[in-house]
Amino acid sequence: MTSNYYYLVAGLPDLLLDEGKQPLSCIDFLEEAVEQLDGADLRLLNLLRLPYDNQNLLSLLLKTGKLFDTRGSISEETLAAGLKFPDELPTHMLRFLEAFQENRSPAPGLVPADQLAWFFYESMARQENDFIREWYTFELQLRNSIAGINCRKELAHLETLATERDKAISAVIVGRDEVAEALLRSNAPDFGLSAIVPWADRLFALSRGSLQEFEKGIDLLRWEFLSEITVDSHFRAETVFANFIKLTVVERWLALDPATGKEQLDRLLEELKASYSVPAIF
Repeated sequence: MTSNYYYLVAGLPDLLLDEGKQPLSCIDFLEEAVEQLDGADLRLLNLLRLPYDNQNLLSLLLKTGKLFDTRGSISEETLAAGLKFPDELPTHMLRFLEAFQENRSPAPGLVPADQLAWFFYESMARQENDFIREWYTFELQLRNSIAGINCRKELAHLETLATERDKAISAVIVGRDEVAEALLRSNAPDFGLSAIVPWADRLFALSRGSLQEFEKGIDLLRWEFLSEITVDSHFRAETVFANFIKLTVVERWLALDPATGKEQLDRLLEELKASYSVPAIF
């Protein structure tokens, strides 16, 4: 059970819009959270920062020249040292680096980013905290479903060449859970996903629209899932975690499409104002 953070959660609307100026950035949010979360909850928050650490590790390993993303929790110096002495890095990074150096892959055809993702999601599936485990299970299944949809679109002309199609799909699917197996094996229009995950029909409907609407719809699915799994969390750390992820969505859309980003920021503010108030005893 995580701790309660009444003032951090209830104060989010004021933090998100500092006197009507620029919305709170993810970095500023993290600084506030790091100051207020206790040790156990801070470690859980850092698990939600690992995707940025993963990107940073790949950038250093592959020498892409990409700017270091400070939304991660592992310093550039630690990651750089870890390329030579990876024992101090998280287990999934250690496993990836060992496999990368030995030219091994969890599945044929996976690019390095997906190889790292494979080990990462395996690690997250073993986490004891329900929020962390459920969130990353959802993210993996959503990611794989999108990859399957995109792959099938691109390979429509190979419909009769099952072997080639399966080979292409297998090169983008991470892990081997129920959703992954359906994507790899099913020839049904929806890969049989409607019987496995509740959001499959919406995802396939979204995929028939424009790319922007598809991406907006995907983020809405994420948003709604986060709201669903934190409906009873109130002031616990899981609410802080969910709002961090939602803020990353807002920040991304403010950069891509300010109008959409403003809509999402307004939605987040309305949710916060409607849901949270500090108990009178505090």
